Amino acid sequence: MFHPRRIFLAVSMALATQITVAADPPAANSPEPQLKSIEQQPNDNLRTVHVERFGVKVRVPQAWRLIAWAQDDRAFALRIPQEQPQSAGQVSCELALAPESLEEYQKRHQKADVVEQQRAEPRNKLQTNEITAIDAASFGATRAARFGRRLDSLWMETAAGGQKRFELRTRLIADEVLYTFTLQSDEQHFDAYRQDFEEMLAAAELTPPDTGVKALPGGYFMQREYRFAFQLPPGWKPAFGQHDKVLFFATGKTHQVMADNLLVLASPRRDLDFAALKTSLQKQIAKEDPAASVEFQERKFGPGNADALETVVKTERGPFKMTVLEWRFCGPSRNYEVKFTCESGEFEANADHYRRTLESFIEVAEETLHPAM
Repeated sequence: MFHPRRIFLAVSMALATQITVAADPPAANSPEPQLKSIEQQPNDNLRTVHVERFGVKVRVPQAWRLIAWAQDDRAFALRIPQEQPQSAGQVSCELALAPESLEEYQKRHQKADVVEQQRAEPRNKLQTNEITAIDAASFGATRAARFGRRLDSLWMETAAGGQKRFELRTRLIADEVLYTFTLQSDEQHFDAYRQDFEEMLAAAELTPPDTGVKALPGGYFMQREYRFAFQLPPGWKPAFGQHDKVLFFATGKTHQVMADNLLVLASPRRDLDFAALKTSLQKQIAKEDPAASVEFQERKFGPGNADALETVVKTERGPFKMTVLEWRFCGPSRNYEVKFTCESGEFEANADHYRRTLESFIEVAEETLHPAM
């Protein structure tokens, strides 16, 4: 079945340094976690699952068991009963950067189906792939106006024994966020669960997710917990990060389903050996992408004339030519990796803006922008 990859973020994270590790989701047979985000209703067959950081609040049947929550781009995943115990039925919600339009995802489902049907023994078939207006009678006039349209893409998978499974992905766009709600079920339960799924969608409360960023004087944006800040390029703004390791995430221009982006990673402070780092990065990039070109340059920046290793990687992913501009350096409190990942034409036109953003990076002692570096 079609699962579009977020190519730009994947390339940005290829050389990620870990600072925090998210807990693994519970196994299918593990007890359901007892979370404050699950609100039981004493006289109702539904309960509320509220993932505050993602701004997602839904009402679901009591029998749908929470198995994952607030991980990377996934707000939640719920296990739903199936005919066979080993069959994995699931309902989930994921957040991503909004594409130029829902049609971009619609076209990708259509292309994926053409490729699938050309296989010697295709197992998956796209059943429906429709963009329709949000139903004001179900969602309410205000929410229907906010979301406008929805894309419903339904795939059917036929196993070797003839058993059929369905996957429905419903996509909505609001506040420059793409919400993808997914229902996966066996054939025996799909119709009944689809009705529950629609009721969940109609009552879902979706508010802009927390970016963890605060605007400061002088055009700076500060990461609230780790207290570093910089000025973004013209037209860029903070956005919801789609990976638990990302401390700061911002976006620029959108290209179909991808967006130019900036992310910040961090690790415990230690001295950096730029010569050794160049060698290891060169080997790592060559292994992961032999066709990529790599350039290194040492830079100085900031009030303390700090040293940074600049890496520029040019590569291709599918139809996109991409450039990654990365600085690695030691700050007063920790080491940082700051990466721009952009469509190559956009990068060439705005490289000076991107480097000025990197040069503006500071650790913030107070919210009055007293720099610590």
